[in-house]
Amino acid sequence: MPVYERNALKTLLQQIKQGNLVPAYLFIGERYLCQQAADQIAKLLCTDGGTVHSIDGDTEDSHLTLSKLRSFSLLGGKQIFRVNNTRLFHSKNVTKALWTRAVQAHEKEKPEKALQYLQAMMEAGGLDSSEKENDPASLTVAQWKKCFGFGKPAGKLAWTGELLARFSSGADGGTPRSDRKSGKSTGKSTGKNTGEMVLAALDGGIPQNNILMLLAEDVDKRKKLYKSFQDKYAVINLQVDTGASAQAKKVQQTVLQEQVHTVLHKLNKTMAAGVMEQLLERVGFHPVAVVMETEKLALSVGETQQITKEDLDRMVGRTRQEAVFELTQAITERKVDQALLIASRLQENGIHALALVATLRKFTRTLLLFRVLLEQEQYHFRPGMSAKMFQEQCLPALKQNERWKSELAGHPFALYMRFKTAAGFSTDLLRTWLNDILSADMRLKGSSIDTETVVQHVILSMMTAVEKGSLQNRS
Repeated sequence: MPVYERNALKTLLQQIKQGNLVPAYLFIGERYLCQQAADQIAKLLCTDGGTVHSIDGDTEDSHLTLSKLRSFSLLGGKQIFRVNNTRLFHSKNVTKALWTRAVQAHEKEKPEKALQYLQAMMEAGGLDSSEKENDPASLTVAQWKKCFGFGKPAGKLAWTGELLARFSSGADGGTPRSDRKSGKSTGKSTGKNTGEMVLAALDGGIPQNNILMLLAEDVDKRKKLYKSFQDKYAVINLQVDTGASAQAKKVQQTVLQEQVHTVLHKLNKTMAAGVMEQLLERVGFHPVAVVMETEKLALSVGETQQITKEDLDRMVGRTRQEAVFELTQAITERKVDQALLIASRLQENGIHALALVATLRKFTRTLLLFRVLLEQEQYHFRPGMSAKMFQEQCLPALKQNERWKSELAGHPFALYMRFKTAAGFSTDLLRTWLNDILSADMRLKGSSIDTETVVQHVILSMMTAVEKGSLQNRS
């Protein structure tokens, strides 16, 4: 059977309406999009009655799920066994993606989500997360590589052990991962042969009214289980490139716009010109957040049909962290119009001009530090080197520099990107930026010039300096 991409979902729904059903469906991609598509298909399958049995893949007993799937039910209609966040398709091929998600969740102070990804990574690498000695931080470089298939990240990893220990004991409201009396794990491992057992059950035939739904963010497409689903059953691929390329951004915008239009149509609302673009800019690529914010906006206006910019400003704010990243990113990418637009909107949303200037100062100082460091031969940095080479050749020497210990803390890939960004700017240019920022700071504190004009001027000065530097380099 074909793999159904996001834009072919309507085709699959039409086939189901016509009675063309399969006993199993696999949904791949962003979690909310998968849940949304699974809801649509489940609702259609249960048109004449049925029950959806929702199962948490993190604590699933696969043997129990298979037993129910093979059994005839006393309930009427379709019996849908839906496994959310299944681990059946995990392997070493997806451990790096799981680790990245765990790190991101940890840095955003979301311990429960970080734990889920960490445990999934450990299971894919063949480690029992309930065993203290399996803490990833305690593994040697060779052991890490053998278990997970990629190099052990540099930096402090003690948080992994702390996270596993904290939730193993049920602290912080977490679900205990082991039975303290028996010493056995409460979360049932999927096991190496579970995929074969699932295939055997499906190929051998299950009751006609029983249907299996599996939802996964990451899958190893080399696995026999995935290939069998692709050949015999239905695979719905809802993956969206979360990168920063123009093509990726275009696809992200399309997905989010579809979500907004669906909510507005459902609640019989419209948006004034430009409001949707600003909403998406503020929320970013988080489909579930976009849906929630749109619903909140629609409900907040009451009987009024159209949502205005004033409604948006009142109900949907921006976080300081998002503001810092988006403004500095626009400057880094030399996008003058975008940098000016973001700075203007941030001030409209209540962020003071002095805070923006302070952000630019901190950003420039960090770039200058990394630029000076990369010019020192003992660190062996080259602008064209890969992240892996940076981690193996540069990072160990950089970590020995106690003076910049706090600045060099953090995830290795984040450090690599900072060095790579700094390589695009000369030390002379960055010093010029600091002088421009100092002048802006003094104007804000000691002159009557409009604050927005001062911020615009400093951004234009910085970008003009970039252009001058580029022209000098070409001459």
